[in-house]
Amino acid sequence: MAIDFIFFNAGLELIPQNLRRHALIRKEWQFNTSKRDRGILLDGAIHSPLMDMLPDSNQRGRPDIIHHMLLNTVYSPLFSEGIFKVIIHTRENLCIEIPLTWRVPVNYNRFCGLFSQLLYQGRVPIKGNPILKLESCSLDHILQSKPSSQIILCETSHFKGEFPITIHSLSQINLMNDLIFLIGGYQSGDLNFTLLNMLKDSHFSIILLPLYHDVLPAWVIVSKIICYLEEKIQVVY
Repeated sequence: MAIDFIFFNAGLELIPQNLRRHALIRKEWQFNTSKRDRGILLDGAIHSPLMDMLPDSNQRGRPDIIHHMLLNTVYSPLFSEGIFKVIIHTRENLCIEIPLTWRVPVNYNRFCGLFSQLLYQGRVPIKGNPILKLESCSLDHILQSKPSSQIILCETSHFKGEFPITIHSLSQINLMNDLIFLIGGYQSGDLNFTLLNMLKDSHFSIILLPLYHDVLPAWVIVSKIICYLEEKIQVVY
């Protein structure tokens, strides 16, 4: 059994090139010259004046979502034991596979500094053996490389579509199968039609977590899945 967590279309990117001369960014560089050597992560909480200039702004500029999800996964005993892998996939089709020996910085500012350098330089550290590497890889390519895996798209609302899918709960997952959990790494927005079209010929299910009055944040979804796996995998093994 192999388990992969893929945080797809992550709102993790550097300030777009066409906005780097904006007064807000020039001021940020003026007071922190080190950022010129590693770029600046787009963060909607800090760069809100820029967000309205970007298409699909509701799915961009949220590195904090990835930070929260990594804290929940990387510090899990199952991750340390190599039971599951974590892959970050960005809107620009860049992928980062998190190594088992690495631990995400708990401090958010350190996290942003590390990942801005990674996106800017393509690796961390710049010299020596890289701990983290940036690779060009589409979500389609990742899924095609694991043809026997059960793909589970995690949703917290009713799905509307015409694809031949199974909708079930966590308790119905067969832990003897190879599993891929697809979890959106962005704030909000409809499911991407291209993604659904990509999945329709795969062994594909949608998992509906317990519905609440409000939509569950992505990191809460991650924590619920991990808690379930921690309880059940002890029985399987």
